[in-house]
Amino acid sequence: MGLRHRYRVAALILLGLTVGIATTACATQYTYVADSGDNAYFKVPPSWHQVSQSSLQSVEGPSNNVGSYLWSRAYDASSTPSVKDIFSSTTVPVVYAAVLSLSSSERSQVSYNTMRDLLLPVTSSARSAAQQAGEDLTGFQSIADQVISNSKGYRGIREVFTYTVGVTSEVFDLTVLTDSATTKMYFLLVQCAAQSFNTNYPQISQVVNSFTVGGGS
Repeated sequence: MGLRHRYRVAALILLGLTVGIATTACATQYTYVADSGDNAYFKVPPSWHQVSQSSLQSVEGPSNNVGSYLWSRAYDASSTPSVKDIFSSTTVPVVYAAVLSLSSSERSQVSYNTMRDLLLPVTSSARSAAQQAGEDLTGFQSIADQVISNSKGYRGIREVFTYTVGVTSEVFDLTVLTDSATTKMYFLLVQCAAQSFNTNYPQISQVVNSFTVGGGS
């Protein structure tokens, strides 16, 4: 990712963090995706298509050994949505969201850093461990790092970062939250190639800012 692209992405992210929920007021039509049992929802543009639920579940497992899946959904801006676009190089945005159940032993392991490293290594220690394990992960750049909370006692992080996937710089926009009792973990990931992220950021910000858990902000 070139410096010009990186700085443009950073500027867009910082603007989105500043404007926040207010940006959703411009939206007029969306597909609402809800897990009413776990009190979580988000919205996607109607042109984004749901990834087959069976294919999504077939590739899921404990995320970094933290939690087991209670619910998940994925949507792809491609006309041919595929689970293969998640964590791979994709020229159009893909969103992946889930709710995880945490056991009593897993609750004690939860920290802001374990949230940051939930799906991909983001912290320096996790990246070092991945490198020592022989994982081929290059091109990491941190774009935004924010601790977040809401009035319902939910807390977590928003991390925006890049990795090189194949030969393409891919941007990952990750939000992770846990409830006040740390019994559940909620995450939403939006990703696509850096150039596509820049082009589609107005839509991406709407998706990310719509992510709501616990029934309020």
